[in-house]
Amino acid sequence: MGMAEKLLARFNHSVDAFASLVHNYRMEDTIAIFGSPRSGSTWLMELLESIPGYKSVFEPFHPRWYPEFGRNGFPYTPYVPDETELAWLGDYLERVFSGRVHARFPYRRPVLPRLRASKLVVKFVRANTVLPWVAGNFELRGFYFIIRHPCATIASQIATGYYSRITPEQLANEVRKVEGLEELAGRVARLNTEIGRLAAVWAFENYVPLSSERPFPWYTVVYERLIVNPAEELEAVFGHIGEGVPEGAWKKVKKPSMVTRKSYGKEYIGTPKQLLKWKDKLSERQVGEILEVVSWFGLDFYTAEPEPDYDALGEGGVEVG
Repeated sequence: MGMAEKLLARFNHSVDAFASLVHNYRMEDTIAIFGSPRSGSTWLMELLESIPGYKSVFEPFHPRWYPEFGRNGFPYTPYVPDETELAWLGDYLERVFSGRVHARFPYRRPVLPRLRASKLVVKFVRANTVLPWVAGNFELRGFYFIIRHPCATIASQIATGYYSRITPEQLANEVRKVEGLEELAGRVARLNTEIGRLAAVWAFENYVPLSSERPFPWYTVVYERLIVNPAEELEAVFGHIGEGVPEGAWKKVKKPSMVTRKSYGKEYIGTPKQLLKWKDKLSERQVGEILEVVSWFGLDFYTAEPEPDYDALGEGGVEVG
């Protein structure tokens, strides 16, 4: 970070630290969102942040913005922690969900709304593999899990400079930890392209929540459905926590999130064209490789079509419609 970003990060940290002295952030009011990088999780966060009295906690597993997590947290993602690590993680998340951990976030944020807000929306893109454990151990107001077509997600990751920070061997070691996936570890370890690695990461970090015990204790937001049928999906999203759709959410559903405003294709946000951008960004070979790797994990509800097979999602425990 440059000097200006460091100063802004310190200022943001101070604002949130001061706000925590004024407000008693209760875990039972906290909303948590989980998703892959570039899955639409920031967009969903901003929609839920439109509930009066709420503000966001952005990426508490980010190692630079949250130095405590950087010192003690996961070495790479996706990562499946052991029992010893879960003990530390439980203590850390208890403080996150009650507003006692503050980010050194190096981007501009509105000051007065953050000082006034008394409730939290916490958003993760590095925590899918612990979502079932978190949902089973914390009593929050609501949990959300957002999924998006792997080709769209990976095309967006590549366009914004994201890359797989975990080696195939490291990912294979994590895959071995999950019951039922042990035989896939060898295939994963032999992946030799960046597209293949990104596809395996997407598949693994979405497999873990989707293969957990049903009914899921969270609402699964299907990104494509939010694009194609925003009215009905917004009703379902806010209905999950007993809220009507705030006026601010109707406005934000047609706008790109703060991490997309400078990204490719922003003019397509809120239109069906948003679901087709990846077809122009990925080659036929890349699409085939992504879908093949994803199929190893049994996540066949996404195909070369822009929308998922909603019937297959429903059979997999995801409430659709």
